Amino acid sequence: MTFRPRRISLLLSLALMCASLACLTGAQTKFPDEVLATKSVMVPMRDGVRLATDIYRPSRGGIAESGRFPTILVRTPYTRSYRAEGADQFVSRGYVLVVQSVRGRYGSEGRWRFFEDDPADGYDTSAWIASQPWSDGAIGTTGGSYEGGTQHAMALAQPPALKAMVPFVAATDAGRYGIRHNGAFELRFFTWLFTVGNPVDSPDYPAYYPGDEPTQQALAAAAKQYKQYVTALPIRPGATPLRMAPEYESTLIQVMSHGDYDSYWKDIGIDVAAHLHEHKDIPVHHVSGWYDSWALCVANLNFAGLAKTKKSLQRLTMGPWTHGGNASSFAGEAAFGPESVVSSKDLEFAWMDRWLKGIQNGV
Repeated sequence: MTFRPRRISLLLSLALMCASLACLTGAQTKFPDEVLATKSVMVPMRDGVRLATDIYRPSRGGIAESGRFPTILVRTPYTRSYRAEGADQFVSRGYVLVVQSVRGRYGSEGRWRFFEDDPADGYDTSAWIASQPWSDGAIGTTGGSYEGGTQHAMALAQPPALKAMVPFVAATDAGRYGIRHNGAFELRFFTWLFTVGNPVDSPDYPAYYPGDEPTQQALAAAAKQYKQYVTALPIRPGATPLRMAPEYESTLIQVMSHGDYDSYWKDIGIDVAAHLHEHKDIPVHHVSGWYDSWALCVANLNFAGLAKTKKSLQRLTMGPWTHGGNASSFAGEAAFGPESVVSSKDLEFAWMDRWLKGIQNGV
């Protein structure tokens, strides 16, 4: 069903959603699907830190297509390379795809801090993109989970070029509906920090591991033996394998020790939901699943919060999915049939075509 008080729509019927997407992703102006990739461009931030950024542009015969294009930006703590495979889908629709590693991750300078730098860094990246000769000045953002959080954090800084967002399963209140749920710490984030937060992922890991490569590998393996540390809680500074990467160990200790909803969790980058009055008033398509632990955050805080305070269209799509599982018809052992599968690209392109290009596609 759909309703539009103050241009707000709620999309909950999968049948209606799938039928709509077939219409919304119809004929488009044809652009070359050849991709010109420029990797590891170091984009400067206001404090001099440079962030590693990959740029994918439309091209013909290895030469960049002339003209200016809207940009789709992904800011991620994970490897940038996973976005390369689908870059041709963006450029063939006349978009430039920009994928950037957040601070301290995968070639980016600086120290990684949990969302704390993302409002300012997102703003500076947006300004840099808008100044490029291939940019038409319009930017949309997409990405899931942590990448959804970087989108909302960026929107708090209100970059002029930011025009639309498609955040998937985005946590915006880590202290109450993300890493902690009303004070209770989710131990899966202990795992996350010991694996995804493994210091080997940091560009500075040779400094953390001054020994030879076998020593580095041994310490990296030790960092993944997190289960034995769970049995020895509480953890102490300098007593985990993450001691080689102080910012990761510090984050782990802070999220485990701050049980109350205190100043740590109220940081503007970590608790976007508490600062929605500062969020840029732009169209946002929120996507989550009924079996995602962040469903409440996405539906009740992100979508409902922005719908109440902003004039721009806010849309919510929910399905029988786990965290980021909209491409699967299963949630655990429960099967929901092929009609439950929704393409992330279809959602992204329909939204971006409408709000970055002005295509009247029914959105």
